[in-house]
Amino acid sequence: MRMIKVYSYSGKGKREANEDYIKSEMLSDSVSLHIVADGMGGYQFGEVASQIATESIFQFFAENTIEGDIRALIQRAVEFANNRILSERTKRQAKLGTTLAGILIVDQRAYVFWLGDVRIEHLRESKQIFLSESHSLINDKRNNGVVSSKDMERYKHIVTRSLSGRPLESPLPVVEIQLRQGDNIIISSDGLYNSIIPASLIKFRDFEIDEKLLELERENKDNISIIIVYI
Repeated sequence: MRMIKVYSYSGKGKREANEDYIKSEMLSDSVSLHIVADGMGGYQFGEVASQIATESIFQFFAENTIEGDIRALIQRAVEFANNRILSERTKRQAKLGTTLAGILIVDQRAYVFWLGDVRIEHLRESKQIFLSESHSLINDKRNNGVVSSKDMERYKHIVTRSLSGRPLESPLPVVEIQLRQGDNIIISSDGLYNSIIPASLIKFRDFEIDEKLLELERENKDNISIIIVYI
């Protein structure tokens, strides 16, 4: 598979600070890692939590051989990050947490993983063939029955899973995707995908996407972040 191309953008919108944190890196000739983390606004130090989580996962993969059971390796990386957040909570005597989503690309396979409402979608020939389901209270209610418009307004921003230093009650979802040349994988924070359709950006050149997101950021009430991986 040829070398991938990556576009990324993160901005604070009309918020006082950007609590999102994004990172994309090649870990070797055949392995790359891409993460968008969204610090939880209801807690303190959201920007600290998102950075710690992302950098800890990158550190884990930089220090460990990426082979064998990749799903188990991703689980260990996220648990490592969660322990780092726990240490920071203890040090600061404050609640902090983050949602996140990531893509670990190994040769011609992508392993996508997420906790919370940062979204991952896989496009092939501009058609969506995978979309992550957010860990949110509204989705839990939707899966258990009919959701009213009142429920949508009341519960739409409440996430049910995150990295906040508490023990992970169940393994995080990891989906393996066989890649083809021309595919796109997009990670986006809720501030972005609640404002525009992320997939609509892939037809534009980087500077054109910059212009569109700069315009969006001027008017948006939330932080916006996106990583687009072009295979």
